[in-house]
Amino acid sequence: MKNDDNTPSRSVEIYKRLFPFVRPYRMRLVVGIVCGILQGGATFGMLVALRWALGGISGDDLSLSGLPALDEPEGSTGGIGLNRLLLAVSILPLFTILQGILFFAGKYFVEWVGNRVITDLRSHLFEHIHALPMQFFSKNRVGELISRITSDTGLLTQLVSNVIGDIIREPFTLIGCIAALIYLDWHLSIVALVVFPICILPVALLGRKVRKASKVGQESLGDMLSVVQESIGGALVVKAFQMEKEETRRFNIFNTKVFKMVMRQSRARSLNEPIMVFFSSIGLSGVVVYAYLNDLSLALLFSFGAAMVTMYKPAKKLSQIHLRIQRATPGAERIFEILDVVNTIDDAPDAVPFTGQVQSVDFKDVSFAYDEKKILDGINLQTQAGQCIAFVGSSGAGKTTIVNLIPRFFDVTEGCIKLNGRDIRAYTVHSLREQIGIVTQETVLFNRSVADNISYGSRDATPEQIEDAARRANAHAFIQELENGYDTVIGERGSLLSGGMAQRVAIARALLKNPPILILDEATSALDTESERLVQGALDELMKDRTVFMIAHRLSTIAHADLIVVLEQGKIVEQGTHEELLEKGGKYKYFYDIQFTNT
Repeated sequence: MKNDDNTPSRSVEIYKRLFPFVRPYRMRLVVGIVCGILQGGATFGMLVALRWALGGISGDDLSLSGLPALDEPEGSTGGIGLNRLLLAVSILPLFTILQGILFFAGKYFVEWVGNRVITDLRSHLFEHIHALPMQFFSKNRVGELISRITSDTGLLTQLVSNVIGDIIREPFTLIGCIAALIYLDWHLSIVALVVFPICILPVALLGRKVRKASKVGQESLGDMLSVVQESIGGALVVKAFQMEKEETRRFNIFNTKVFKMVMRQSRARSLNEPIMVFFSSIGLSGVVVYAYLNDLSLALLFSFGAAMVTMYKPAKKLSQIHLRIQRATPGAERIFEILDVVNTIDDAPDAVPFTGQVQSVDFKDVSFAYDEKKILDGINLQTQAGQCIAFVGSSGAGKTTIVNLIPRFFDVTEGCIKLNGRDIRAYTVHSLREQIGIVTQETVLFNRSVADNISYGSRDATPEQIEDAARRANAHAFIQELENGYDTVIGERGSLLSGGMAQRVAIARALLKNPPILILDEATSALDTESERLVQGALDELMKDRTVFMIAHRLSTIAHADLIVVLEQGKIVEQGTHEELLEKGGKYKYFYDIQFTNT
């Protein structure tokens, strides 16, 4: 809240952070600035040339030092010399062409730099978001993040396309016009310019309203996009519970809020031009009165009026810059809020790549807390390469959390996990995750071809290797029956495939990666019996000669495990083989009886 009261300094700090993105393109920016300066000079020359031409037509003299041939008044229109007439009608178009070329070059180079900066910033933001730990994604809605990448950077795009070009170009055009006014009649220019500072006062007052409305509007837009993402993503549930009208009502609440904020900005911006026109008309009226009282020539008055009209456009654009900056600042703030999030899952300064073979994965006094709520407490576990470790427990016992600590999707809050006797945080994140393959209950596939999904993470794989992985995952047969085989695009999240098909594609992806460590998170729990049989066959192939950590609600799928770990409220309460745990008659036996005892 305090930042809103200190908008000028806050805006300056925000835009200072954009300078590093500008630095690689500074030469293009310099060219744009030089063109802006020259355009201001061309505007001055055009206005002076107009005054000289009109003076010749009306018989009014204009003294131009160093050009005595142009000093002679011509009298009436019919008495103009041919040479002066030709010069008069040709010099104005030449200045106009020069001004147009400079305008184009300056605008192009400045906007190129501005849009390139936004493109780089958007890429940097996208890369940074993907680098952040999973804890960040659990706290931020997908729709909100989409809004940051698209809408907030869109505000900055409008800023650099319109504002930065105006800041660099229009001041020089305005200076050229003011210089022409002073050159034509400095007494008269005082009358015209005295009202100019008055125009700035209401603009500054309106800017604060625009900024506040823009920030609320961007937040509302993020809420609206979240509703869209959730509703469309959960369309089946929405229809099943007949909640279409309720979802539409929720959407309309945020949609209307966005509309109101946009209109608040529109009202503030729309007031700007009438204020400028009003004060400009006062200045122009003063010029007319002064010209009448001092018996000025029509040539001078007309030229002076043309200079004032020319000055109106840059003055108008410059007066709107403050409003545009205030409108775009919240977008920049929201972008840098994300960029300021520290990536806690990063390589340590002395981290080294993992090399060699996986020999052991050990948990040593591991605890993990999420927002001060303890999820895991004092986990100790030793595993050897090639073993299959299964985790069993009620929902919320910490099964998924414990396997997510191995690839460092989260970091332990106490204790450590050791790979080959060394803390996994001593290895680079990339090399650690290179050793791990994951197959989850919720299959994540992309709207790309089957081949692209299988080779995701293994981009150098050949078509033969992709097909071999599909065969081993029991997927080759159904892939061949698709419309375009391995080139078939499978829709968002694999929507064109059944659950069993999608899961086998995910298993083929893991097979192709060929990781020594495998994590299976309830990979068959959502499948029908036939699909489960096919997927289980693929999983058996996948688990060969690997160190496997698996979670399963169906205990029949883990009976073969080398070690079964039973978790309860974040602690290990039992561990052993299937037979050993049944003999103990403890928690595992309780789960087993629930699933297999006929009722």
